[in-house]
Amino acid sequence: MNEAIEVTLSQRRDYQFDIAFAGGAYGFLGDEPAPLGRGEGPGPAQLLVAAVGNCVSDSLLFTLRKFRLDAEPLRPRARGFTARTESGRSQRERTQGEI
Repeated sequence: MNEAIEVTLSQRRDYQFDIAFAGGAYGFLGDEPAPLGRGEGPGPAQLLVAAVGNCVSDSLLFTLRKFRLDAEPLRPRARGFTARTESGRSQRERTQGEI
């Protein structure tokens, strides 16, 4: 079964976007850190690391429960690392998890 995940982004100003999920269940402000934005919400890199960390944590929890292993509450940590390209642009280098 294919399921679409729809997110609508509406620019407030500069690099700030209201992020809304289909169905209106959740919404929040995304913003780049200074100097591009004002840092008033999580930036795209933070959201990406959070999404990867959440996904891996869900998989871990599913596996632990499948084998009836009690390790809750989980408190994993995810870290994202950036690097500069030769042209000076920032890019995501890797994401690292810690259980």
